[in-house]
Amino acid sequence: MNSEPDWSLRPATPADLEPLAELRARVMRADLERLGRYDDHRVRQRLRDGFSPEHTSIVLVRSGPGRRVFAGSVTVRPADRGGRLLEHFYLHPRHQGRGLGTAVLRHVLAEADAAGEPVRLNVLRGSAARRLYERHGFRLDREDAVDAFLHRPVPAVRTGPAAERLRDAALLWSVGELTAREVVDAACAALLAGSDGEAILALASCPDAEASDRVPDLLPPALAEFGLHHHPPGGPPGKQAVLRALAAELLAGRYGPQDLARRVRERFGHDLDFDPVDRLCRLDDEYATLEYWTRTREELDAEVLAEARRLTA
Repeated sequence: MNSEPDWSLRPATPADLEPLAELRARVMRADLERLGRYDDHRVRQRLRDGFSPEHTSIVLVRSGPGRRVFAGSVTVRPADRGGRLLEHFYLHPRHQGRGLGTAVLRHVLAEADAAGEPVRLNVLRGSAARRLYERHGFRLDREDAVDAFLHRPVPAVRTGPAAERLRDAALLWSVGELTAREVVDAACAALLAGSDGEAILALASCPDAEASDRVPDLLPPALAEFGLHHHPPGGPPGKQAVLRALAAELLAGRYGPQDLARRVRERFGHDLDFDPVDRLCRLDDEYATLEYWTRTREELDAEVLAEARRLTA
């Protein structure tokens, strides 16, 4: 099962300026020294000169019950050439290497895709961060002595049974319903259906023994080739997407109506604020106490099927 760090974003304020300047100096020092460009004052002043709280978000991570701490920042502003400019994306070293950067980047790109806007950025030449961006669809525009300039166009959405199955397999894998091997199988089906992107080929070629380790990195760029985004299951868009994927499994005959009600309860529990979850959990209650009700199993099955059709409509 794939899990991402418990994180959130809050709008930046003027009070964040100096902590962000210090973070920039710390994160960029090694790469700037490698390029012979480190200057203790300039590395901080460049952030001060370009700081725009209205376009900057502070990354927070949970450090205990009810407590969130500063972990980094990301700025997304209108680009001069159209679309969005991603800059000042820094994470404190103690929060690197845990999937947080990937999660924040996916969030930023999902918002840009929803708005139909490309994203541009520049990264220091030789920086390890470039690999992260290229895995998420960024391509090189040009380079100078210091920076590589990248852009990510708006993905063209491709639909069809193979793309939909891969999307649903990704969602079901994220909540433990499918294995990483089954995600690879869905990629193979997409490949056989005519998809020929490099990322989908890499995912489909993943050996069984490596699937659990490699699918988390291979899946996002494969979905991006279809113009699809993988919503983490915790938020409302992700919850709705997982429900739709579970409902599709029922309608495809992969399990029965009572299985859907039980799975929804196991994944989400009763949620009075989210009607589809609440309805299916109530139906699961009725299955469990069927002998005390006047309704039949066939009536409950029909109601679950009707809910599944609503979710997939």
